[in-house]
Parts: sequence; C-alpha cells; structure tokens
Amino acid sequence: MNQNVSNMLILEHPKKVTAYPLQLKPHAAYQYFEVKKGFNLFSILKNPMVLMMLFSGGMMFMMPKLMEGMDPEERAQMQQQMQNQQDPSKMLSSLWNDISAGGQGEVAQPSAKSKKK
Repeated sequence: MNQNVSNMLILEHPKKVTAYPLQLKPHAAYQYFEVKKGFNLFSILKNPMVLMMLFSGGMMFMMPKLMEGMDPEERAQMQQQMQNQQDPSKMLSSLWNDISAGGQGEVAQPSAKSKKK
C-alpha cells in the first residue's frame, strides 16, 4: 500500500527538469523615475493663499452691493459704530450701554411713576 501512495505522488507532481542557465523574460519594464505631473489649474485653486485672496477680492466687490440694500437706520447705526471704533473709550462706553440696556442702544431711564413708589 505504501508503494501505491508514492506512485500516486509521482504521477500527480511530476518532476520537471529545467535547463541551465535559466532564461527569464521580463513581463513589463520597471520605471525607476516618477513621471512629472503636468500643469493643473485646479491644484492652484486648492492653495489656501489663493482661496483667501479670492474670498477677499469677492468681498471687496460684494460689500458695496450689500451696503446699498441696507435700511437707512441700520446704515446710520453702522456709521456710528465705525466712528466709535476710532476712539476706544467711546467704543467701550457704547458697548457697556448696549450690554446694560439689553441691546436697545441707550440706557433705559426709570420712569417718574416708579420713582414715586
């Protein structure tokens, strides 16, 4: 029985004799260097500095258009805030007035009726 098993192995896996020296043929050419990428406009637009420049330039053109659509009251309030920013003491006092009055702009004065009580 042992002979049958060994015969089966030989039949299943016959030994192949190879010639010496081995002759190997390449299947593909090996690339030693990376191919240089070409110019891509999209790669420039992904740069953070370019994105900031485009955003700033867009806002320069959009802000005047937004200011034209503002109400006159809002525009006057914005101009007042810009004037207050020139003097830090005025800016801080207006900020404190806004906080203490609950955002109404002026400090609420107590009425005469509440003083009598």
